[in-house]
Amino acid sequence: MELLNVPTTHEPFVAPERAAAFLALSRKTVLKLARRGDLPAHPVGHGVRQIWRFRLSELSRWLEREAVKLDQPSGRNERNVS
Repeated sequence: MELLNVPTTHEPFVAPERAAAFLALSRKTVLKLARRGDLPAHPVGHGVRQIWRFRLSELSRWLEREAVKLDQPSGRNERNVS
């Protein structure tokens, strides 16, 4: 059986500050998106004070998907907008 998309090396997790710099967002926004489940993230611990960790490859794929969503037409006909 062939395994697809299996990394050959271990990718380390990064802290929210590094993820924020990579995404050009604030740390607060990155954490809010992670808590809502809108951003690929890995919580460590339980309860209110979870520690969030991120993988840059997952964030990169997330950025690509978001860019595609923004490039798609919204369905509005711009010529008929008053």
